[in-house]
Formats: sequence, structure tokens, C-alpha cells
Amino acid sequence: MNFTATDLNMFYLSWASLNSSCLAWENQTNYLAKSGKYTVLIFENRGMGLSDAPSGLYSTSQLANDAKDLLDHVGWEKNIHVDGVSMGGMIALELLITWPDRFSSLVLTSTTSGRQVPPLKAITTLGSLIFVKDPRIKVGRAITLVYPPQWLSAKPEDIEYAHFETNRDMFITHYLARLERSRPQTLTGNIGQTAACLSHYVSDARLLKLKESGIPVLVMTGTWDNLVNPKNSYHLAKVLECPIEVFDGGGHGLPGEQPARYNKLIDDHFSKARGD
Repeated sequence: MNFTATDLNMFYLSWASLNSSCLAWENQTNYLAKSGKYTVLIFENRGMGLSDAPSGLYSTSQLANDAKDLLDHVGWEKNIHVDGVSMGGMIALELLITWPDRFSSLVLTSTTSGRQVPPLKAITTLGSLIFVKDPRIKVGRAITLVYPPQWLSAKPEDIEYAHFETNRDMFITHYLARLERSRPQTLTGNIGQTAACLSHYVSDARLLKLKESGIPVLVMTGTWDNLVNPKNSYHLAKVLECPIEVFDGGGHGLPGEQPARYNKLIDDHFSKARGD
């Protein structure tokens, strides 16, 4: 990789969580890159895809250090805008609280400051997937946690995907295609990342440090989320005293479920932070 840091906006994406390749950000990276305003960087966290998956229990602070090392490597020291979904939002909190001077804005989507008990459906479904080897069966079960049933059974709105009968068919096809460019999550990676999510905690006192840094923050959540209770997003917005965008009936994976609305919101947020 060879990136050059300039005075232009930088946009850094920290991807979501278990079994999620950074390639799932393609709706956002294509939209932002084509705007001509952003340099876009995505990557796979420790324990996922083509990144190493060492054995052991990970932490979100450890994953934030990984991200910081990557930014050092590519020479990004300022003007960085961060979008984190789910576990990515947890990592982003650690990243910006620890090194606030490098960042210009933050979007926190479907995430938490920690110490939340996952819904029972999430625990039972994710637990049942650990030893499922067939990727089509695995993703078919997992997406019931991420997307509302009405969306999964609906026909894609984007004319580019009109040949798919349902959003479920579209998502599974795209997921399997991404595996050809990456690789499935290993058991050690799954265990390590799960430990990071379950042990994650950012106190209100530390959240206030982020607020005091003056970095503009936007929180987003769907009202239908089987992985992170929306009340966590409301808590973040309350403590940080920042705007919250609520997707009525939206699920956990808002960037994939409602890309047009999501893309405009993050673009507007980053542009406003930059003073455009």
C-alpha cells in the first residue's frame, strides 16, 4: 500500500465485527471515492479475512493499537474521518479517545460503549454458527441477526441488482463473492474478536474526554437490532451531546441495508466537519 497524506480529507473505515470482511464497505468506499473528496482506506481487523488471526483473547484497545499502527504505516497523521460499525465503533472509540489529535470527525453506527448484554437471539445464533463450515448456510443464518425480515424478503431497490429476487439472494451472492477475494473467519479469530466485544468498556468519563476534544460525532442506529440494543446508541448520543440519526425499522447493518441514506449522512457529516 502507498498512500500520501495531504491537506485533503482523509476517510478511514473500521469495519464491523464477526465474519465481516472489509469488502462489505464497498457501497461506501465507491460512493465516497467517486465524489473526489476523499482518500478511502479499509482493512480487515486482527482475526478476520486476510489479516492474521493469532490465538488468544483480543481487546478493543489492542485492535485500536493495530489500527493506529496501520495509520502510521501509510503516513496518515491528520484529517482522518472515522466510521465504525458495531465492533468497529468500539474500536473507533478507543482510537479517538487515545489519539484525538489525528482525527477530524467520527460516525458511530449500531455500537456501544460496552457492558451490554447481547440479546438472547444473538447469543444462540452466533453460538450455533461457530462450527458451521458451509459458508452459504452460515451466512443464511447470520443475516437474520443483521437485517430485518421485511428487508430480506423484499426485492432490491437498486436497479443494478434488479436481477435478484430478494435482498437475501443479493446479500448471500455478494458475501460468497467476497470470500473469493478474502477468506472466512477462523475459529481463533472468532473467539478473539468475540472476547474483544464482550470485554469492551468505555466509561462515561472517557466518553467525556472525546466530547471535550471537540471532534464532531454522529451516532446512527436502527430501531430493529438483534446484536446491539439501540439504547446503547441513545446513551452515546446523550453523553457525547451529539446528533443521533434513527432509522425506523432499520437493522444492525445500516450501510448495506439503506446505503443511499447512509452514504449521504456520512458525506454530509464529514463535509460539515471539514467546513465545506
